[in-house]
Amino acid sequence: MHKLKVFLLSCLLPATFALATNTTVSAAMEKAYTIAVIPSAPPVTLHKQWTPFVERLSRETGLQFRLKMYEKMAEFERDIWSGTPDFIFSSPIQTVVAHKTNGYVPLVRGGKDIAVGLFVRKEAPFKSIDDLAGRNISFVGNKNLCSVFIQHMMGERRNKLLFNREYAGSTRNVIINVLLGKSAAGAVFIPELARESEDTRKQLREILVTPAIAPHPLSAHPRVPRRVREAVKSASLAIAAASGGSELFRSLRMDAPVAADYDRDYRLLEEIDIEGLTNWGK
Repeated sequence: MHKLKVFLLSCLLPATFALATNTTVSAAMEKAYTIAVIPSAPPVTLHKQWTPFVERLSRETGLQFRLKMYEKMAEFERDIWSGTPDFIFSSPIQTVVAHKTNGYVPLVRGGKDIAVGLFVRKEAPFKSIDDLAGRNISFVGNKNLCSVFIQHMMGERRNKLLFNREYAGSTRNVIINVLLGKSAAGAVFIPELARESEDTRKQLREILVTPAIAPHPLSAHPRVPRRVREAVKSASLAIAAASGGSELFRSLRMDAPVAADYDRDYRLLEEIDIEGLTNWGK
């Protein structure tokens, strides 16, 4: 009888172990990592743009991902503040705050650095940033990189230039405000202005260009296992190099992606008083 029990146990234990192992593997395979995307367009538009990439990323890595879109920027930033998403696609300014508060690690970014331009109407009398003291300047929003960079530069002037901020909500609206004379100047990304018509560009004149910095990265929360982070980075770069990859990443505003590095690409932005300029989290 004793030998029979031993025999039965010896048969059951491997099966039990195999079941437990398979359950663990299955649970790991079913884990869906969230990818939160900055609300630079309506959720429906962003979902359409990001779904092909996420589907290919899932096939390449064998991992599951779930897109998370937002109606409002404040909702996206609250999630960053709390460290809720596993991955985030955010602006350089948001990346710095996410890194400082929750340790998010940039993985990949667009390969072309970007700069902010401060533009006025071609016939306007303003020649330099100092001429804009007391004037209206248009920005997309108070937490957008253009706004933070220009406010920082104006605050660093010896006399700390004072001006009136106007938040237009989009690059197009910033340009319209300047062309209609509602604002003396407007701050936009150089690549964004380049997408405007030649007629529009001819009506504007640049009076300031900021130093170039790295564009929006895809970052991971430190709780995401290193092997998963590395898999996402490697697969993203492989997808970009494959057929149709360049067009796919261009639709994400992450042209010619390269590996990102926080110290090299974004740490310099820590010199800016981001929280003071933007009322981050409010």
